[in-house]
Amino acid sequence: MKDKDKNIRTATIILLVIVMISLIPWAFAAFTSLFAFDKPGSERDPSVWMIVAPILAYGAIAAGCIIASAILYSKNRPLPALIIIAVPLAAAILYALTMGVYAVTMIR
Repeated sequence: MKDKDKNIRTATIILLVIVMISLIPWAFAAFTSLFAFDKPGSERDPSVWMIVAPILAYGAIAAGCIIASAILYSKNRPLPALIIIAVPLAAAILYALTMGVYAVTMIR
């Protein structure tokens, strides 16, 4: 096995573990995000849905990517496995940046 393949495999396993661990706080975030709909009429507010929908979708995205990455890893395709398992983390980072920009614009 080449050193490059070993590094890719190691990175894939590390990202798999990180994504699996991220599902623990996601469960709490998904539950508490449902309270965004407490205010009457908030279920028709698009901004509430824009905040809550990605949080709820993260679990399905992460689970799908974990399964797909594990299948690819077991079939000796480490680079596609690494790319797929990076998707949930990239989505979480993009969501955090977007919410940061949204929060700054709401303050002004």
